[in-house]
Amino acid sequence: MSKTSRTIIFLFLMWLFHPLFSQQTFEKIISYPEDQVISDVVTDEDDNFIIVGSLTLNNLQMKSGYILKLDGYGNIISERTIQQNDTTACRFFNIHHINQYYYVLGAVSVDSVTEKIWCVKLNDGLEVVDEQVLNTVDERWFSVMNSIFDSDSNFVLTGYTERIDINHMGNPIYNYDPYFYKIKLNGDSLRAKFPTYEYPLTVMYDIIESKDSSKYFAFGMVYPSPFATRSVMLSLNKELDSIAADSIPLGVYQFYSPAYINDNKMVIYGNGLPYASVVYALNVLSITEEAEMINYNHFKMEGSIRDYPSWQNGISINNGNIYIAGTSNFDYTSPRYSTRDSWFHLIKINEDITPQWEYWYGGDAYYSTYNILATDDGGCLMIGTRYDFEVQYLIRDTYIVKVNSEGLITSLPEHPGIEMHEAIVYPNPGNEEIKVRIAIQHPQSTFELFDMNGQFVLRESFFGTEGVVNTTFLPQGTYLY
Repeated sequence: MSKTSRTIIFLFLMWLFHPLFSQQTFEKIISYPEDQVISDVVTDEDDNFIIVGSLTLNNLQMKSGYILKLDGYGNIISERTIQQNDTTACRFFNIHHINQYYYVLGAVSVDSVTEKIWCVKLNDGLEVVDEQVLNTVDERWFSVMNSIFDSDSNFVLTGYTERIDINHMGNPIYNYDPYFYKIKLNGDSLRAKFPTYEYPLTVMYDIIESKDSSKYFAFGMVYPSPFATRSVMLSLNKELDSIAADSIPLGVYQFYSPAYINDNKMVIYGNGLPYASVVYALNVLSITEEAEMINYNHFKMEGSIRDYPSWQNGISINNGNIYIAGTSNFDYTSPRYSTRDSWFHLIKINEDITPQWEYWYGGDAYYSTYNILATDDGGCLMIGTRYDFEVQYLIRDTYIVKVNSEGLITSLPEHPGIEMHEAIVYPNPGNEEIKVRIAIQHPQSTFELFDMNGQFVLRESFFGTEGVVNTTFLPQGTYLY
């Protein structure tokens, strides 16, 4: 048999023992005939999880806002789809829990090229109490929307819109423009800014209020840019006017997810530009409010496997527990409906950005991380999508996993085929050699391989997070590691 046709498949055998913890954990897949996108999550005073996103209906032609409430054990309390009317496409981006109500921010379509901001107030039973549709700019639709609830009890939104433009050759192209919007708690509009830029790479991703409540910091990318990195941290006054612009160190950009560690230190993360020190990784750094770097680190599966930040939010901090998450083996060519296997990648870090532990979850389909939430019990909730191209066509499921403070799922899995990994073998299937990526909490490890009859095949010892195993002597087949 030629080497090119020789295939070896490796299956993970979990035989590590972990003690049980009192924190509640679970994992859950929610599957519907519609395509699902889950974008944000909050907890309420009863420790329930409320999750929002959208479902695509009617053969990919109509979107509907979707909201789901789970108890602390992962059981569904209630769920519903919400539309502004029967003929309008709409979707949810963000949710806030304030004074026993849920405030959801999203977008509603006016026509095929124009969306407006949609503010929905829901009670504990997920019933609509009030809603407002706010004017924007014609012929623009929302690609990214992130929001905060500030010290003045207002919602402040940023992100970027898309529009169809005409380039210098007279051909239609997509162009992107940032926006800033401030909304009262009752849904009334306070101030809106929708600038128009000639260049298609001027965008905003996220926003946070300064610790002294005097201004906001917004994070994005500017092209052409006065900064070599293109990434930018804007300082805005309370009227949403720009008062300063600073570059982000090390060429880190996209999906910043800013969060404060203390009064003058925030942590942000993102992907790396092609000329950055580490590309296709979760680049994490702490900075001051003056954009001065304090600490830096990066996390990824090594080699050609790419990590990518969570689509909506990938940093969450609660009671000193700092979590970072993204997608391992992200597919840049087909980021939502890939034929690859991928993983949720979760890392718990210290204040100086050094890691405590990391795990991967999934690997049996294409998983894409959208948001995480550090919980009061010290654990973390991750939400995203799961796509199995062998049984689905452009239809994704919702995947939710709650782990304890050690990153473990201690309850019985609802779907036992989905696993937590402390080591990843790739490529899988393999040929002449395989690479092993070991979680950072294991400075020394032993790799053992067995055939399907349980017979011992080989053993390798590794120091550090990477190892290579020669498999040229193995016959074609399936093996357990």
